[in-house]
Amino acid sequence: MKVILSIFLILALLIGGGVYFLLQPKNLGITYADTDLKSITEKLKVTYESLPPGNPSGKTLIASGAHPVDSTFSSRELTAAADNRYKQYVYFPFRNVQIRVNADGTVEGSAKVGFSDAVNYLVALGVSYDDVMEGAKKFKIPNASLPVYLKVSGTVENNQSNIKVDAAEISRIPIPQNLVNQYGPAINDLVEMVLEERQPSYSIEKLEVVDGKVHFKGTSPDKETAVTKL
Repeated sequence: MKVILSIFLILALLIGGGVYFLLQPKNLGITYADTDLKSITEKLKVTYESLPPGNPSGKTLIASGAHPVDSTFSSRELTAAADNRYKQYVYFPFRNVQIRVNADGTVEGSAKVGFSDAVNYLVALGVSYDDVMEGAKKFKIPNASLPVYLKVSGTVENNQSNIKVDAAEISRIPIPQNLVNQYGPAINDLVEMVLEERQPSYSIEKLEVVDGKVHFKGTSPDKETAVTKL
């Protein structure tokens, strides 16, 4: 519930104050080509298959098998993967994604996210629908699409997330630092919840920034079967 309230409170403060602009996501200067998507796909070695909606398992994503991965990923590769993720998993809510890995160890991300898409994604991750809707009602969040920006630092080791939110923006408006400090740590709870649910196919021994690239050592699934159409 804290994750939901974190998101909705920040949106409410901006929208309630009349600061609401449908702008394009922040341009981080990262572009990609088909070769970047091919490169990261070959490094992860995951086979993707479609899962019909309303399948008997009740799940929207099923990971099976596992194999070790020890690779580094560039900003272009990460952007390519994230910007095309919705094609593999329809509940992924982010569009027009850019990810920039910096030499100082920080990682920046920008995208546009729709409210309905975000709700569906959180529910698919296992967050209670009632909690989601309670948060939406509490803070009077409209069904709209907003550009978002996040700057983070830190690591994930042995499936324990130690990520710090350094800055965040919605509609190009910076979120006050006191709110970032108060609600930012909830991102670690979300990361660990997802990892716990998808182990052993997804497991992180080490996730860190090294020389302007993201280094990942852990396991990746042999196959991921996910809902690709609603």
